[in-house]
Amino acid sequence: MAVDWVATLQEQADLVRDVAKDVDNALAASDLSVEQASRLYRMVESGAQDFDRIVELMNEHDLDESFIDAAEIIEDTWTNLSVATANRLRVMRGLDPIDIAPDDRNDA
Repeated sequence: MAVDWVATLQEQADLVRDVAKDVDNALAASDLSVEQASRLYRMVESGAQDFDRIVELMNEHDLDESFIDAAEIIEDTWTNLSVATANRLRVMRGLDPIDIAPDDRNDA
């Protein structure tokens, strides 16, 4: 069965956009508990891993560069959400936040 990559990527972009809104709202909550932050982090990581499996499938096909570019944007969003949730959890536990270097993929 052929995969409709346009629909798949649009669906994934919509999903990560919705998750990002929810994560932003949750992280902004002053009453967020460590347990809630931990669950939020695990949920984000699960979503990122699910998308990684889609990227692996994409890599098995000779796809147009536009599909790869779209997937990289979605991947970057999952990465940013993961770092944001991990940092909130780390700070809540009294640890220093993770400092990630900016992505220089587009500088080439």
